[in-house]
Amino acid sequence: MLEFVLNFLFPPACCVCGKLDRNWLCPKCEKRVERLEKSCVDQIENKKYEKLLYLFQYESLVRKLILRYKFSNKAYLNHFFANRIAQNEKNQELLKQYDMIIPVPMHKKKMQKRGYNQTELVANELEKSLGIPMRKDILSKVVNTTTQSKLGGKARQSNIQHAFFIQNDSEVEDKKIILLDDIYTTGATSEECSRVLKDAGAREILVLVLAKD
Repeated sequence: MLEFVLNFLFPPACCVCGKLDRNWLCPKCEKRVERLEKSCVDQIENKKYEKLLYLFQYESLVRKLILRYKFSNKAYLNHFFANRIAQNEKNQELLKQYDMIIPVPMHKKKMQKRGYNQTELVANELEKSLGIPMRKDILSKVVNTTTQSKLGGKARQSNIQHAFFIQNDSEVEDKKIILLDDIYTTGATSEECSRVLKDAGAREILVLVLAKD
């Protein structure tokens, strides 16, 4: 009854175009986003991680969708992003070579403010669809850093330094790990998380992101 009343007062609408749609993403806009999909894999040198897999370029419609997912209580979009990753056969083949998925954690204060960790929600869906264990109990963020998007390249590196902590080294020793984040810009967050994981004995790291800027 409550759901009926809420839908009557606040009818569900597409989070891209605003058209009424019970799935919150209308078929037309969903197809527009799907056409932008790239699913590219970059081999990385001179970093603590070996590969970068990104689903989209961070621009136009995709940028709008991700920002709304993160900051406008559109947590249900985790299903869309996870499905786009998991339904790609090449992605499946690559990701299933890894032992676990670790979502980049949020500091507890930001988590309380936002109410959910967008990367954790996607990781949870990928665990269900691909059968790769999602571990949110290994990597924690112990410093409440300034939001990376507000900073330039060098400032991002210093801002994120020593912000992450491994809770159990033995859990990652000799493991192949998927590190899941939302947006890849300078790679500072990916590098710092990977450094901590490699110091704990991780064998190989693939950084998986929704979009690359």
